[in-house]
Amino acid sequence: VKEIFTSNQNVPATSNAASNEHYTIGKDSVYSFFLSTSVTAWIFAIAVLATQTLCFGFFIDEASLEFGYDRMWRYSFSCPPNNLNCRDDSEVTAFGWIFFALFGFFYLTSDMVNGLKLVWSASQYGLSRRGFQIFVAGCCLFSITALALYATVVYNVATSRSNVDMIFNTVILLFVNELDEKLFASLHAIIPEWLENTTSEIATNFDGDVRINVQYANANHQLRDDHAGRIKNVDKKLARRSNAIKTIEARHTKLKKNVADLRANQSTKDKEMKRVIAKIIEQEKKVEALERFREQQSRKLKGIERNEVRVVADNKKLKENITRLE
Repeated sequence: VKEIFTSNQNVPATSNAASNEHYTIGKDSVYSFFLSTSVTAWIFAIAVLATQTLCFGFFIDEASLEFGYDRMWRYSFSCPPNNLNCRDDSEVTAFGWIFFALFGFFYLTSDMVNGLKLVWSASQYGLSRRGFQIFVAGCCLFSITALALYATVVYNVATSRSNVDMIFNTVILLFVNELDEKLFASLHAIIPEWLENTTSEIATNFDGDVRINVQYANANHQLRDDHAGRIKNVDKKLARRSNAIKTIEARHTKLKKNVADLRANQSTKDKEMKRVIAKIIEQEKKVEALERFREQQSRKLKGIERNEVRVVADNKKLKENITRLE
């Protein structure tokens, strides 16, 4: 984030409208060649515009519903011959359309807005060569972006029958919209000197204090590649951490299950202990009852022994009386 902020700070600021047109149309796009006076630059820009138009035209033509022609239109409803009810086989949900809208917004909004800005700013120069160049550049940028949006919508409506199909078709069509930047990068690799002269001539003709050159465009591409690589590394680290978190969660779930089993076993043991204690208390009560019974029997036995002694004494007296009588 710090490097992105620093790289944005290193871009020189401009104070007039003329120096902003180069930024608006795209400093690393061949559509900026419309601002040049070079015929070769215009040929490159028109060639890319024609290529993109033809590609989108092919998709739009294949998405058209014309009976008698072999088209890629896929019907979402199927009607079995042995059933009066037709079924909808389309698996496109609201999430597919949401992703389509997000991709379209992220990729196309800036180009459409910038195209309208260029058309609006062309009126500042009146009927001049500079105004004509800006007007043509703005019209081409807006038109090709609008055509890309239209082609993406009609092709998805015609052929997409699942969320994956919709995302795949959207990415393919939006890739065609990036051909102008890819050609710019290819020209930098093939004829860097000519490209340097063309971009310098554009900056000079528009009297801008900004010097947008191939080195900056190359640095911009390199910075984006570096950021993409770092994002991939971050994604890998996040994936590893996510796997580690999943492993920890699995272990935590297992521990929770073990704790629950231990608590269940402990609860069972507590119940058994309570039953044992209850039996012990019951046995103690029985022992106390037996002790009381033994004491009662002991008292009765002592009473019997006293009676026996008394009986023996009475028998002795009785014998003495008998002897005396005899």
